[in-house]
Amino acid sequence: MAYTDNYERDTYGIIAFWLRNDYDHGRFFDREISHYETELARANLNNIQRLGRVWEKAAKKEGDIGTLLNEAHHATTEFHSLLAYTMDKSLHCEVIISTPVSLLDHMVRESEESQRVYKLIESGAKISPSDAIIHECVFWIRQMADHLGYIRHYSDVSNYEVNFQVTEMMQKFERLLLQANALQTMIRTPRNETLPILTQFKNMIIKEAKSLEAFKLELDDLIKKCAVATTSPPDLLEHIAREAHHLWRNLEEEIIT
Repeated sequence: MAYTDNYERDTYGIIAFWLRNDYDHGRFFDREISHYETELARANLNNIQRLGRVWEKAAKKEGDIGTLLNEAHHATTEFHSLLAYTMDKSLHCEVIISTPVSLLDHMVRESEESQRVYKLIESGAKISPSDAIIHECVFWIRQMADHLGYIRHYSDVSNYEVNFQVTEMMQKFERLLLQANALQTMIRTPRNETLPILTQFKNMIIKEAKSLEAFKLELDDLIKKCAVATTSPPDLLEHIAREAHHLWRNLEEEIIT
């Protein structure tokens, strides 16, 4: 398979990960903008190009971290504004796109998360392992459930077995999200220790995220071979597999990145 999660988990690598995320989102969104929406398409293309330039700098480790963070923050903020604006227009039925509103919201949330990560890097703040586990689970488990919903959205109705598997996994991650939300309110701040109940949940999510990553890559391989009927962008499954990998790596290291 072509996929590798090969970014270095240093500061440059983390910035590159998030920039690539928004860059990919822009490319995927570009496919779903009606040809009537010329201004939206042009604005999105400008964002893709800007994100791509900053991502390339981060991947090559060019420039100092402060300057790179500033560029990443501005590029992400502009993209976030475009997505949020488009989501509002979509809710008012004032734009012609084929992107579901929930998918726009999904991309907006990840853009907001990237900005939180940039601020965390800038501040140098230390997050307790317990806080990091809870944060990563509450944020990313919802994203994983969303991913499965979007796989089903793009999958042809004739893929009965695949669609059944995807629905089962989506429902599992929705239940896991409920559990994560419960732990977030049950284990109150300050979280100066990692309780056994949280460690057990973390280990369960690591296992499920690894399994989900493998499933996404298997399906990605089938899509690239044109062996399954779908309207999915060619590298969407690779993109979301990378995010599943990011989740379990963060949980193993008990950090927010």
